Amino acid sequence: MPRPDGRLEPGQPVRGAISARAWNRAQDAADIVLGASVGTEGTKGSAALKPYTWCYCKPSLTVGRWGILAITGLEIVPTNTPGGATASFEEMPLLTGGAVTSTTTAWCVAVEPIESGKIGRVAVAGVVQCSASEIKSARGAHVLWKNSVWALIRMHAGIIRGTFSAPWNKGTTATVTDANVSGATFSARNYFASITGTGTKSCAIANAGTEWILIAAECDT
Repeated sequence: MPRPDGRLEPGQPVRGAISARAWNRAQDAADIVLGASVGTEGTKGSAALKPYTWCYCKPSLTVGRWGILAITGLEIVPTNTPGGATASFEEMPLLTGGAVTSTTTAWCVAVEPIESGKIGRVAVAGVVQCSASEIKSARGAHVLWKNSVWALIRMHAGIIRGTFSAPWNKGTTATVTDANVSGATFSARNYFASITGTGTKSCAIANAGTEWILIAAECDT
């Protein structure tokens, strides 16, 4: 009688005794040792353990490897009913992606090229490589290192130092220009107090779940 863990007893013939489960477990173990992605066909140089968490995404535009996508929703939305869409969500959420805009708060990094309408892997948390040209789209990321071609970022640091054009009244939204990343702008809301005066002023904004909000601002002296 086969053992539940798929192993063989001493003296037991190998032929016909190895289950598919045992064979697949052996292949997964080999993938880890050889540095291939677990559960996929091994390719040279594809490390199994990464410093980031990944998920699947179906973008509405073509993105190159290490490009940035806004997370725009879910391709298969779960319901209150077991099975079907809910089972798919529980097994592996499938994101939808699009172009990053000034209101983007959730984004991901493509870890492989993905064609528009196709499904591919994206990094959603942790430390990940990206193209230096994509830094302005990595909204709120902590840049650990970069040169003119590449960058290494920690995703979603969440606080930005920037500038805005005063005045900025309480309850309104303004455009904040990132002080550290050329060309990066954010749409942020002021929930606290009106900022008076005129001209360019310094500020800090933070990611509060689904929006950017003002947390500090330069005042008139």
